[in-house]
Amino acid sequence: MPKRHILTRFVRDFKEFTLPMIDYAHYTVPLQTANSNGFRFPGEYIGQYGTYEAIKHVYQKSALKDLAKDEHILVNKRYFASDMEKAIEGVRSSFRASNNIDPEAHAIFIAPGNEKNEVEFCMENLRKGVKEFLLKYSAPTSLSPNALPLDKFVTIISVQEGSDGEAWVKQYLSENQWTGKLVVVTDANNAHFDAMAASDFGFVYDGQMVSSANALHLPVNTMINMRMH
Repeated sequence: MPKRHILTRFVRDFKEFTLPMIDYAHYTVPLQTANSNGFRFPGEYIGQYGTYEAIKHVYQKSALKDLAKDEHILVNKRYFASDMEKAIEGVRSSFRASNNIDPEAHAIFIAPGNEKNEVEFCMENLRKGVKEFLLKYSAPTSLSPNALPLDKFVTIISVQEGSDGEAWVKQYLSENQWTGKLVVVTDANNAHFDAMAASDFGFVYDGQMVSSANALHLPVNTMINMRMH
């Protein structure tokens, strides 16, 4: 299996010289252009379902709700970006208020997967990574005089409701201490979309959820290929 994956919109401009940097692409716009020698960059079209669902959810929770129809959404070519920005800010504020997260806190979103084997692989690495990050960048353990206190950082873990992954994660968290404030959400009522909108960056082990995160302006590090290393 290829080791270095990328989630992107297009692969039509990827040439052979890109292969030393990227092995495989997951793209959301189904346009490919073959070189004169017939080369096509290795990858798969994953569609835009995750993006569509995330945008529709944000529409439905904002003043744009009348633009969300049963089978499609209406967008304004000129103002779509600014409309989404305002709507996402509203979802962000609402989620943070309901989960007692300070508006100025830094939120880390984590989606460790839905299957048992996925979360077994991810959770310990993520727990250690978050702990090391917080020890380095939060007070009183940070060496920086401007470091924010630990209670200004929060981790949000998203799991699929009723899945083997959810059961394993809950058992894991009951047995292992998590550094800093922790909030656990599921996909019930699309709470995972609200959590992504409320977060500042994330780690995602799910290709479709990565496209949702991008739609919600959440910078993510995708772990879609971690098992291959």
